[in-house]
Amino acid sequence: MRANMNVKFSLLTWMIASVAVAGENNPATDWMVEAKVGAFMHFLPGKSNFQQVEKFDVLALTKQLVDSGVRYFVFTLGQNSGYMNSPNSTYDTVAGYDTGERCSKRDLPWELATALKPHGIRFLLYLPCQTPNQDLKAIRAFGLPEQPLNGDRKIDVVFAKKWAGVIREWSDRYGDMVSGWWFDGGYEWVGFNNEIAGIYSEAAKHGNPRAVVTFNPGVSLKRWTDSEDYTAGELNEPFTYACNGRWINGSQWHVLTFLGKSWGKRETRYPDEQWTKWIGGVATKGGVVTLDLGPSYDVSTAPVGTFSEAQIKQLCIIVAAARK
Repeated sequence: MRANMNVKFSLLTWMIASVAVAGENNPATDWMVEAKVGAFMHFLPGKSNFQQVEKFDVLALTKQLVDSGVRYFVFTLGQNSGYMNSPNSTYDTVAGYDTGERCSKRDLPWELATALKPHGIRFLLYLPCQTPNQDLKAIRAFGLPEQPLNGDRKIDVVFAKKWAGVIREWSDRYGDMVSGWWFDGGYEWVGFNNEIAGIYSEAAKHGNPRAVVTFNPGVSLKRWTDSEDYTAGELNEPFTYACNGRWINGSQWHVLTFLGKSWGKRETRYPDEQWTKWIGGVATKGGVVTLDLGPSYDVSTAPVGTFSEAQIKQLCIIVAAARK
């Protein structure tokens, strides 16, 4: 009993310290600074009866990530199509779908987190701040306006509490297997604000209070909400941004950008030297960079879910240089 009490006390102390000194002394992102560079994957199932999800080669991807040297990996739960890479009964119930109709029966995040953990690679999740914008059935069920078609809708606290239920189910299932969350579409023009960020943050951290969260305000590099631990930092052209220190108004300096010509693409767009010089400078100042690489969807080309040889080769060079 005493041992359990000590564990609970230590966790409570850590949580209080994280909140009380939120900002430049917040220890939540220390592991990100040590990692310096992470990898990101947009793996987005569509109307294919989850064929790609079923064919996803977890072990092949795990080997690539281990060989690259990265210490964390961000994976999409879903995005716009309405199809998810993981089961979620809360989503099914609210949206009115049968099990396996929109949320896959295979739990890819669980398998990935389980495979990566023995290698010391942390696992993070990506999720938009609202229901998939191409699924009108779900949009109506969650109480969002139907317009604009195929676009982001206005959201409010009433909706946010429903969406938080979906987030919380995933958070509780994965627990400390998930070290963080990157929420997309937290735009001011859709009504996203500090109150909604707090609702989502509480849900995301319900299963693991030590998880870090961020909310994307759009293509920019800034502290956006009081609830974020690190900057979302979505950038298309990163080299015009310099890291002058670890913190941006209390948020960990972090950038998310892509290795290919755009998000999810499988080629390389800049030479190794350009990346290593910039990321080396970022790492020296305490900043963190996450790089999006493109997955294979065609098993005849490469195992489904794996990155191209060109991108993995470049990632290896970048990671090695950042850790010198």
